[in-house]
Amino acid sequence: MMTVLSDLLAVQTTDIAISQAKHRVTHLQETLDRDAAKIALAELDAQIATCDAEIAAANVEITKVDRLSHEHDDKLVKLNKQLKTVIAPREAEALQHEIATVTTERSALDDRELELMGVVEAAELKKGELAPLQTSAKSTLASATMALSSAKQKIDAEIAALVEQRSAQSLVVPKSLMSTYEAKRKHRPDGAVCRLNGPTCGSCHLDISQGEINSMRAMPADELPECPHCGSFIVF
Repeated sequence: MMTVLSDLLAVQTTDIAISQAKHRVTHLQETLDRDAAKIALAELDAQIATCDAEIAAANVEITKVDRLSHEHDDKLVKLNKQLKTVIAPREAEALQHEIATVTTERSALDDRELELMGVVEAAELKKGELAPLQTSAKSTLASATMALSSAKQKIDAEIAALVEQRSAQSLVVPKSLMSTYEAKRKHRPDGAVCRLNGPTCGSCHLDISQGEINSMRAMPADELPECPHCGSFIVF
């Protein structure tokens, strides 16, 4: 049965390799690089979206200011025509006051339009600065995504080969023993089967008395030695 346990130990070695490979898939540096690239691109996209929103809002207000400016121009034309036909001093004074008010409002509209045009210009300038950074970030993300895909494919191929190897190894182990092994692995994934390091169990690392070791060595061929502390199969 010791030969069977040696075969089972080989199965466990492969199982450990499979577990380690699966762990590597979830802890790849390429994943961190891809995630960092995604965050960098998302930040640039957000900044450009903010610029677009500022430009759109400013253009909407510019349209409104233009409409009000035209209305004020029309009103000034009308008031100036009226002023030319007025004879009464008081009525003329009222018209002049209204003309002055409308002129002031018209000037404020011009100032506001210039301010809004400045907002658009600044946002467009910032977009122009961000555009090449965004292009570079997209390229970085594409490269990082490809690198991650390649790394995963390599490990997937490694896992597939190990699974195939494990399948072949398990064929020489009795099914009942494989079932017992699988049950033990739930509690000790890396130590369901182990060798002794002197008197020490390779799984739980506790010492086994020499008397117990001698008893295990003297077991009948149809019995399998187990660590008295953790229950792992012992391979001599």
